Order: sequence, then C-alpha cells, then structure tokens
Amino acid sequence: MNGPRGQSTSACRPWPAVGGAPLPACLRVRERAVLARVVDDLGTGVGGGSLLTLAGGGGAGQESLVGFAVERARALGHRVLHSRAPRRETGLPGAAAPRVPLFPDSGTPGAGGEMTRLLRSTRSRPLLLAVEEAQWLDPRSLRELQALLRRSTPARIAVVCAGTVGTGPGDGTGWLGAVGSAFGPPAHHLRLAPLPHEEIAGLVALLCGPADDTFTDEAARVSGGHPAVLHDLLLRLAAPGLPPDAERARALREIGRAVLGDHLLAAVRGHGAGTRSLVAALAVCGQHLDLAAVRSVATGDGTETGPATRCLAELPGVRRLPGGRFTVDPGIRDRLLEELGENERAGLFARAARHAHVAGAGDRAVADLLLAARPDRADAEGPWADRTLRRAARDAARHDDHGRAARLLDRLAEREADPGRRAALEVESAAALLVTRPETGDARIARIVRTPGIPAAVRLRAADLGITGGGALGRALTDALGEAGDGGSETLLALLWAADPTGRREGIGLPPLPELPDRPSPRTQAAVRAWQLALRGEEMERSVELARTALGDGTAAEDGTGHAGANRTRGPGESVQLVLAACRALSLTDVPEEAEAAIDRQLGLLHAAPLRLARPHLLALRGEINLRRGRLAQAERDLEAAASAVAATSRSRVLTPYLHGLRAFVDLEAGRGRRAREWATAPLPTVARCGEHQPWLLFARGAIALADGRLRQAVDELHECGRLLESRGHLNPALIPWRSVAAFALRALGREAEAREAIECERARARRWGAGSALAWAEFAAVQEETEPAPPAGGGAHRLDRVGSAMAHARSGPTGPQYTRVLAELAGLQLGAAAGDPRAAASLEELTTLTAAYPAAPMADRARVLAGAATGAESVPGWDALSAAEQQAALLVGRGDTNREIAALLEISIRAVELRLTRAYRKLSVSGRLELRALVAPRTRKDSELDAGPAGRRTGRDPGGVG
Repeated sequence: MNGPRGQSTSACRPWPAVGGAPLPACLRVRERAVLARVVDDLGTGVGGGSLLTLAGGGGAGQESLVGFAVERARALGHRVLHSRAPRRETGLPGAAAPRVPLFPDSGTPGAGGEMTRLLRSTRSRPLLLAVEEAQWLDPRSLRELQALLRRSTPARIAVVCAGTVGTGPGDGTGWLGAVGSAFGPPAHHLRLAPLPHEEIAGLVALLCGPADDTFTDEAARVSGGHPAVLHDLLLRLAAPGLPPDAERARALREIGRAVLGDHLLAAVRGHGAGTRSLVAALAVCGQHLDLAAVRSVATGDGTETGPATRCLAELPGVRRLPGGRFTVDPGIRDRLLEELGENERAGLFARAARHAHVAGAGDRAVADLLLAARPDRADAEGPWADRTLRRAARDAARHDDHGRAARLLDRLAEREADPGRRAALEVESAAALLVTRPETGDARIARIVRTPGIPAAVRLRAADLGITGGGALGRALTDALGEAGDGGSETLLALLWAADPTGRREGIGLPPLPELPDRPSPRTQAAVRAWQLALRGEEMERSVELARTALGDGTAAEDGTGHAGANRTRGPGESVQLVLAACRALSLTDVPEEAEAAIDRQLGLLHAAPLRLARPHLLALRGEINLRRGRLAQAERDLEAAASAVAATSRSRVLTPYLHGLRAFVDLEAGRGRRAREWATAPLPTVARCGEHQPWLLFARGAIALADGRLRQAVDELHECGRLLESRGHLNPALIPWRSVAAFALRALGREAEAREAIECERARARRWGAGSALAWAEFAAVQEETEPAPPAGGGAHRLDRVGSAMAHARSGPTGPQYTRVLAELAGLQLGAAAGDPRAAASLEELTTLTAAYPAAPMADRARVLAGAATGAESVPGWDALSAAEQQAALLVGRGDTNREIAALLEISIRAVELRLTRAYRKLSVSGRLELRALVAPRTRKDSELDAGPAGRRTGRDPGGVG
C-alpha cells in the first residue's frame, strides 16, 4: 500500500468535489454512528481490537466516511495510519504492479519487526489503521492485513477497510471475504446502500431549501441514491436559485443525465484505455450480451481486460443486470458514445451486431445495432445481416412502426449492390414514408418513377403505391409514360386513368391522356376500362366481362408489363389501384359478391405484406358492398376497421366523408337514427372537405333529412350531391340514386314537375345501365311518384303489377335496402288487393326474415304492421304517436276518401292534407296510401270519432300521396 492520500491514482470523483471533504450531517447517519462508537471505544480500552468494513458501489461515500473516522481519531489523540491501495492498470504483470508494503521492515507477513513494534505501541496510544480502495489490495498486502488482524485481538487497534464490491472474482467480494474471514477481533460489516429517502430529503433541504415529496422522489430516482451524483445534481439546480417544487422536478431529468455523464466520463478517463473500451461496449450492447461477449466487442479479439472489468461497480451510471450482465444508464449512453470517433463507434456497433446475432439476440436488438454500424463494415456483412434487417422491417410494419420500417429498409437498400433490387427496396421504404412523412414519400416515389433503366415492375409498383397513398404524381407519371417500353407503358397509362377515371386532370396543367381502347387486352387496362363504363352507366355486360378479365381466376398474375405471366402466382406486387377499379365496377352490378371475393383475396395478400397503405380503401369498399347486399353487421365491422386504418395515416383521411356517409346509412337501416345523424354531422378533417367522396356524405344527409321531414334541406343536400357527381362524369344511378330520393322530397313539397323529371331521368339511365337493382329502385320510385288516378278498372292491380315488375328486376340483384323496400311495397299491395293475393303470405314471410336481425329498423316496423294487417289485428303499431289531426286524416284514407274529399270535409287545403298524411306515413312506417288504407281499414269500422260529414260515402279513390 502507499502512504499519503495525495498519492492515490483514483480518478473516481470523491465526496463532494475534493477528497476527504466531510459528509453533511444529514447523510450516512447510521454508518457514522457506528464509526464513532468504534473510534471512541479505542480510548476506553474496552474490548481490545476491532474491524469495520465499508463496502458499496463506487462513490457511495466510502472515502468521506473513512475521512470522518480519521478526523475523529486524531481529535481524540489516537495514532492514525491512513493508506490507499494503488490501482493496477490493465496489461501490467502482477510482479510489476506498483506496491508499497504496509510493513516495510518485515520480510514476510506476520514476522516481527515493524508489525511487532506497531502492536506494542498500542499499549500506550490507541491506533486507527484506515485502508481505502481495498478492492485493489494485492495478495501480499491482503496476507499482511490478515496477519495483523489475527494478532490484534488484545491490542487497542481499530482497522477500517473501505472499498467497492460487485465486480471482482466471486462477485467482486474477494477483499471483503479475505479481510472478514481472518480470525481476530470483533467485526462490523457495513454495506453502503443507496441513500434512504429521509437522508435525500435532508440534503435537498440543506442545499435547495424545503421541498415537496414530488421533487424529493424525482431526485432519488434520477440520482439512484448515489451521494456524489445527488450532491452535484442539487448544486446545479440550486445555482440559479430555483425552488425545489414539482415544476423543477421535470428539470432534474435533464440535469441528472448531464451530471451522471460527467461522473462517468471522469471515472472512465482516470481508469485508462481498457476501461474506456469496455464501458463503451457496455453502452452499445451490455443489455444484450454477457460480460465475456462484451469484452470481445470491446477489444475485437476477446482479450481479458483484467482490472478494467473489476472496476465496473465503481463507475456511476453503470448498472448491474440479472445474470451477471452490466449496462450503462440509457440517459447517458449517447453522451458516452459521443466521445468516440466515427470509425471507432461504427466498428463497435458492427462487432456488437455480429456477437449479438451469434448469441441469439432478438431481431430488433440486432437490427438496432446494424442501423448504427456503417453498411460497408466487414463485421456487419453477410446474409445473416440482410435477413435480420428484413425480418425487423416486417415486424416494425406489422406493429405500425412505419418510421422504423423505413429506416431498416433504407439500410437494406444501402447494402444492396444490384440496382433493380435496390430500387425495389426503396419503393418499400417510400411506402412506409407515405404513412409517417407523406411529402418525403411522394418525393421518393416521383424520383423512382422518373429514374430511367429501373425494372418496369418496380416503376409500376412505385406508381401504384404513390396513387394509393394519395400523392399528386400526375406529372411524374406523365413524364415516365414516354420512357416506359415493352408494354410497361400500357400499365402505366392504366394507372394514370385509375387515378382519374374521367380524365379531368384538374389544376395540374398536363396534356390529355391517350384514351384506353374499348376492348383492351392487358388485364390492367381492362380493370380501369370496366370502371369507366360503370361510372358512365354504359354497357354493364361488357363492364362485368372486363372486370372479370382483370381479376382473373386467382391462379395467374401479370408481369411488370401488364400481361399475364405464365408461371407466376398472384402476389402482393399486384396493383392495388387496378384491383380497386375492377371491384368498384362489379359492386354496381348484380354480382357484387365477386367483387367482395376479390377484395378478400387482396386483403389476405396485404396482411402478409410489410406495408398496407391500401387497407382502408379495400375495407371501405367491402363495407359499401356489404351495405348494398343488406349485410349490415358485416358492413359495420368493415367500416369500423377502415376507420381505424384511416387513423394511422393522414393521407387516408380523404376517405372520411365516404366512411361517415356509409356508416350513417348502416345506422339508418338498423334503426339507429340518432347515431346516423351524428355520423352525418360529424366534423371532417380539412383535407376531406372538398374531395371526391363528398357525394356519399351529402346523400346520407339528404336521406336523413327526408326521414326527419326536413324536406327542403333534403332537396338541397341531394341536389348538391348530384351536382358533384355530374361534374365528375359519374352518371350511373346505381352508384348513388340521388334523383329518386330527391323526387320523394320534391313530391311532398308539391313540386310534381321536378319530381317527375328526376324520376324519368333516373329510369332512363337505369335502363341504359341494366343492373336489376338499379332498375327495380327506379321503377319503385316511379310508382311512388304517380299522382294521377289509376285506370278505373283494376286500378290497384295496375299498381301491383308495376311493383311486381320492379320486384322481378330486384330479384336479379342483392337483397339490400332497395330490395327490402320494394318487397315491403309489394307485400302491402298484395295484402290490400280487393280479392286478396295468395302471394302475400310468401312476400310477408320473406320480408320478416330479411328484417328480423334489426327489430328497431324501419323495415322491421313495416313488416310488423303488415303482419298485423294480414292477421286482422286491430292494434296499429305507432298509432298513439300520431296527432289527433293525423289520426283523423289516416282514418278518412282508410275509409276510401281522396285528398280533395278529405280537404272539403275538414275545411282545410289539399296541401294541409298531404302534409298530415306525409307525417302519418313516416310515423307508421308505411310507404303509401294503399298500405295505409290496408292498415287502418279495420279500425275505421269501429272508430266512433270519425265524422263522415255531409259528403256521405265516396266512390272514388285518390292513389296520390307521398310514398
């Protein structure tokens, strides 16, 4: 050992800033009390010799406690020997390590000479032997100390040994075990744990003033109870005079990281190059690798770092983990690595990645290390690194961490030598960026599309993702159109038309696109051509044929040119935009189930792919198809899933009006009117207020306003819906039948000519398209719009025949909301036929089955009303909701009176009669005059409140009214 304190080679920061400075009275109270008792007992001669050990992590206050004992002994007049063990640097052989013997005159441990004279001197004057840095005692010094302890039992001598534990052989307690096991005087072993809460609170009050519990708790957490770190932390916070309150507690985190970093860097610099390399390796991979592997990362060859390993417990900010591992506090890890040069740091991460891969660490951990290593480092090269980055990218995308997925794919692209494969990886990375940073993703997609010489399939994949992501790529795609060859231009042209099916190209100043051929041969162009025909409402059979050709049978896929490949299966590389175009076309026909099957296949492929930008578009379309098919529960699930997918990316929010409109219709059909109104009036993101999907929301608002009796608002909303559709060239009534719904409101407002014109236009366009569901609804609306009396002979039969014809058309399509309404009208007319219709029971049974799942729905109410009329039940559901005036008008209709006759009888205007009947239809869930008459006719025979008046029995019937 060496003698004077000033000769110590330790670079660990003593308490608080200068070695030997006394501890504040509020810290280490228990330990100081034990030390005081041991030192004081020396003067009394009670009990002979004693041993006291102070063991803990680095900077736990050992030096200050030893200084406290030394000063107290000197104050009492005791003799003091104060020594510090020298640190032995890595690489020095044991024989050459610097050492100053405790007893220079003795030849061997336990011999006479100096030790004997030392023990004899205690008879006249007590002795305190204080030894610091005991963890660095060499074997000879330990033997000398053990010999002294064995002979000190009767002497007035106290031995105080202080050091760190937790890093040497046998859990780093070598010195503690050797000293404590010596047969000799009574021993006191004090383990210096982190400061308790009350002592931390005392130091806070001493340095900063009175503090609340929040501040004290945060100070304890940040410092880890480390006395030196806590002291510096509080001094820095107190310097500006800031009060120790909850608001300042947040500042402790930043200051704490800086203090810990200062202490760790100071300690590492003092310990030498071996410790510096080892701690840097711990900062990189300590949480993933055991200590032996970390040493290999630090040295590059696994060379034993010796004392560098054993000093770890002394270092502030170094934490011991279960299983014998160590790591650096995350808050100061970056601070430590900043001290390394760029090449040194990259090499460290590359070696750590290779060792972590060999040790079986998880893909995420290895990928993080590879991201920090340069791609050209030899340690990080090999197929294992590429596979790890690929798996980590897929996992990141699966957990919606698209920013991380983009970084991993970028690193893969940097490592890839083949230009084609590198471009494909850049496309995947751009797709991830479209989720997190859309503008950056757009720029990358545009660059890839314009890059000459890249494979056609890669360019088309980039274009497809860019359009799906909502980017404005019209100019980039137009520029690339002239460069694409070998059939790639055909698919690129199809994608341009898919982004803008009507070819408006608004606001971008681009030349007109070449028209697609009427009967295109590439499947990609067939998909878009099918959608164009569907939007215009022309040639349904050819549209279906083209859509089926585009979707194929699921067993073959096209190559990058747009033509079917001979030996390839359908995969995630298939264009999402073209699948959407074909499915949208089929959704407006009588075979929407084929579109749903194609969407299911595409969703399955996208689920397995790393990036799923198309998911909200596909789910929303499937929700619309399920609504058209009358499957409300499935539609609700799809639309909910689509809304969740939209929330993940800002670009997909353009779908919000589409989703709100569809969800409003689902709730309206299910009898949840309040929720339907909430969807129709919910606020929209700015990006979605003027988009292509606005007509759906306007249509829903118009339908809800009509159901609520707000007729003028209904007309306004529906006309605006139609204006937007017409301006975009969307003429097919199967898309949104806004004219027929507007006609109901127009007729109720007395604007018969406008209603008739709207109905005739819709009928003509429905006939031109030819879908059964569209034809059925147009014919149904035309029947409801009729205001002239039917032919005298068999007038009811005339209306029944027309609704029966509409029902025949409807049966060729899906059993959705339009089908149900036509069926309800047919059942009501069959029940109200003069001679009875034997088909009424079957129609009513079908209607009841279709509406059973949602008993609160309007069509379920109508089914119950019709069922009551069929069985002769006198109770009329909803009758009590009618006002007295509405009941009176309804009873007169049940008696067979016309509107003119009712107006004359009640001395009111015909318009007032129409309004009363309109409200009655809605409240009783009936579609028109004949159904109302069938419903209330039994009641009129017993109702004594009805006053027939002077008109007597009427002979005519007015089939008018609002349907």
